Amino acid sequence: MSANDVAPQLRQALEGTVAALKRVADAELDSDVVQRMHRLGDRKEFLDASEKQEYDWLVNFLMNRTLEKAEATVALQRLRDAVPDLAASM
Repeated sequence: MSANDVAPQLRQALEGTVAALKRVADAELDSDVVQRMHRLGDRKEFLDASEKQEYDWLVNFLMNRTLEKAEATVALQRLRDAVPDLAASM
């Protein structure tokens, strides 16, 4: 299927989807957040309750962002494969 065969409204929606997926796929966590998680992880046996809760939250957050990035990357590739003309806008 060519992007030219797609109705203009659908093409607009696909372009917006591509832009959103690209932002997610390219996003990087703030280095301060990553460093904080590593600092807490390096001494996790000695964390108090609030630090343990923060560490668990940061680990969960990082895992979710990693999964979202992977899913966005796969979705972008599927869009590239399905509508190659969109690749120029990616």
